Amino acid sequence: MDTQNTLVHIRLWNKDFWFLALANTLLSMAVYMQAVVVVEMMRRAGMGEQDIAKALGAYGLGLVLLGCFCSYMVQRYRRNHVCLLAIAAVAAWLLPVILQGGQGITRQWMIGIRLATGAFFGLAQMVLTSTLVIDTCEAPQRTEANYAAAWFGRFAVSLGPLTAVLLTTHFNLTTASWVSVWLALAAFVLVLLVPFPFRTPEDNVRLFSLDRFFLPQGWALFVNLLIVSVVLGMLMGSELTSSHFFAFLMLGFLLALIAEKYVFVNAELKSETVSGLLLLGAAILILLLHRQSSPATVPLLVGLATGLIGSRFLLFFIKLSRHSKRGTSQSSFFLAWEMGVAFGMAVTFSDWPRQMATCCGCSPYEGILWTALALTVVALLLYVSFTHRWYLNHKNR
Repeated sequence: MDTQNTLVHIRLWNKDFWFLALANTLLSMAVYMQAVVVVEMMRRAGMGEQDIAKALGAYGLGLVLLGCFCSYMVQRYRRNHVCLLAIAAVAAWLLPVILQGGQGITRQWMIGIRLATGAFFGLAQMVLTSTLVIDTCEAPQRTEANYAAAWFGRFAVSLGPLTAVLLTTHFNLTTASWVSVWLALAAFVLVLLVPFPFRTPEDNVRLFSLDRFFLPQGWALFVNLLIVSVVLGMLMGSELTSSHFFAFLMLGFLLALIAEKYVFVNAELKSETVSGLLLLGAAILILLLHRQSSPATVPLLVGLATGLIGSRFLLFFIKLSRHSKRGTSQSSFFLAWEMGVAFGMAVTFSDWPRQMATCCGCSPYEGILWTALALTVVALLLYVSFTHRWYLNHKNR
């Protein structure tokens, strides 16, 4: 596994690390499954696409609600207990809807559920990736640990929707809902099985803090990655009922992992991001020009592109931060990736595609694609003209 001059430590892959990495996958799968489930529930309840867009967007906003309290909570209470409580909350929020069989739900209720899910998933991920994963390994292993754990979570971006679509198609929506709850509970059990020693809280712990939440000096990376993940979210939102798309998206992620090991192992530093953005743009152009003739090519390219970009930006965040801020850099990366995907999915259900169709004389779907292509071009120009040079001037290691 290539991490650009980061040593591979076999000792990293012990039982505790495996448990936490799998917990990350299962929890992320549960949350992405819930996105598909909530959209389908709202459609069956007769709610409009604007309501669905608000629910999806509320999840993205919820991700930041508890972030400023993260440092205080892991100092004031046992850090693994904070993570366990947040995971349990992720599993619990959908239970009332499931038990009622999806009957009697309202727009406000579903928006509230998604807001709360985002808040507790954000807290769980910040504690899990910025603290617990780091606690299971020695200092020289931590970059490799963050890199590997991120890949476990990245595969869930495709596995979650794929599982939800297959279960909804071959069984029913209730089954998909229960599976998402059980996956979150399985993540709960895996974290519970990992022992963490008690640590004495630091003196003068502040209630509000950016520690373990957001890295201000990484703002340029954050903005650039956010634009890319919005494009990914738009493409995912437009294919939210397609198991075929998410299956090949997962294969694309796998290709990205292989390419990092064998193709980009000694490549120039900016090559992964530039290649990824060019591939992402090519995938969107194929959809615009030859949509019917590329059922597998497009999701493969999207997975390959975003996998390469995500991995490189993760390592940029790590190398930008001081050693004591490694966990904060992980949370910043998570927020940029997850918020972008959430907002991108919300855009596909908003009025924007229809406004584009009216202005440009195209279909709403083509409006989504043209917007995604424009954002990809912006991300490429921003990275080449500013972000990469800015990173080289500000990195700490």
